[in-house]
Amino acid sequence: GHWDAPSTAPLAPSRTMTLVDALKDTSRPVFLFGVTPPLEGSSADAIADAADNFVQKSRGLACDGYIVYDIQEEAGRTADARPFPFRKLDDPGAFAAALRKASGGTESVVYKCVAETKSEGEFQSWLDEATRETSAYNLVGGASSSQEYAGPTIQRAAEMLRKTKRGCAFGGVTIAERHAKKGNEHETLCAKTDAGAEWFISQAIYDADMTIKLVNDYGAECERRGIQPKRIVLTFAPCGREKTMKFIKWLGCSVPEAVEAEILGADNPAQKSVEILVAMCERIIAETKQSKVPLGVSVESVSIFKNEKEAARDLFRLTQAVMLDAYGVQWSMRYAIDASSSKRAGKDDKIKRIATVVAAFLAGAVARTKFA
Repeated sequence: GHWDAPSTAPLAPSRTMTLVDALKDTSRPVFLFGVTPPLEGSSADAIADAADNFVQKSRGLACDGYIVYDIQEEAGRTADARPFPFRKLDDPGAFAAALRKASGGTESVVYKCVAETKSEGEFQSWLDEATRETSAYNLVGGASSSQEYAGPTIQRAAEMLRKTKRGCAFGGVTIAERHAKKGNEHETLCAKTDAGAEWFISQAIYDADMTIKLVNDYGAECERRGIQPKRIVLTFAPCGREKTMKFIKWLGCSVPEAVEAEILGADNPAQKSVEILVAMCERIIAETKQSKVPLGVSVESVSIFKNEKEAARDLFRLTQAVMLDAYGVQWSMRYAIDASSSKRAGKDDKIKRIATVVAAFLAGAVARTKFA
C-alpha cells in the first residue's frame, strides 16, 4: 500500500475522529482488533462481563477500533464437516454497544450477514437499534451462491443503511481465494464501491501470493477507471493447533502445505504462526506499494484457547509496527493513566487505573515518504 501523507499537518490522532473517519482517511493506516460476541441468550451481566474482559485484555493495544463478527452456520459452504460445532452467538450490534461502554468510547466495525435476516423488515428493525451506537458496518452476503436467502441483498441493505442515520458508512469483505479462482474480485470491489462501500476487510490471510495479486489487480483496475482505490484491511489470525488449522481451511482460507507444515511442526505453533504472518504482512506491503491501494491491519482474536488469544495480541503489535514502519513516519507508543475508570457499580467499587496505549505520530511535518 502507499499513502500520500498530508504536507501541512502532522498525523496526530484526533479525539473527534470517528472510526468511520479513520477508515475513510487513506492518508494514514488503520488498525482493528476483532472479536466474536458471547453465546446467544447470555444475560446482560454476562455480556457486560465479556465486554469488560475483552477490553481489559486488549487495553495495551493501540487500535483504532474493534471488529465484531456475525458468525453464521454457513450451511452449504462445503460438504466437509465443520471442525468446531456451530453455536449461535449473540447479536454483534448489541455486543459492539457493550464494548463501547466498557472501553469508554471505542467504536467497532459491526459485521452483519444481511442475507441471513428473515426479512427486509427484520433487517430494518435491527438497523434502527444498532445505529444508536454504531456507525461502521461490514455488510456480508450469503455463504453459498446456490442457496436462496430471505434477507435483503447487500445493495438494498446499503440503501437502507444510508437512510437510517447520517454518519453511517459500510464496507465489504474481500476474498483473495475467490480472485484466484474466478479472476474478477478486483471488478467486484469496484462494483461494491459504486454501491457505496468505503473500505474492504479481507478474509484471514495465510497465502501472501493470492493477496498480493488481488491488491495489485485492484490498484490497476482503479487506475484504468480513473478512480481512487478504497482501503483494504489485511486480516490475520494466529493458529496454535491442528484443529484451528482445519477450521481456517474449512472457512475457505488457502493455506500452502509448506506453511501448514511449518506451523504445526513447530514446538510453539501459535508463536510460529505469528512469525510467519508478520513476514507475510511485510511482504504484502512491499510487493503492493506501486498499486497505490491504501492498507490497514486487522487481527482476529476469536479463539477460546489462551495461547491463541495471547498470540493474537502479539500479532497485532508486530503487524502494526510493520505497517507503521512502512508508512515512513516516526512513531512511538505512549500510555495514559485513566484514574476515572471503574468497574460497573455494584460489582467492584475500587477505581481501576487503566493504562491505555495510544499511537502517537511524532513527526511535526510528515515527509512524503514511500516504502523503502
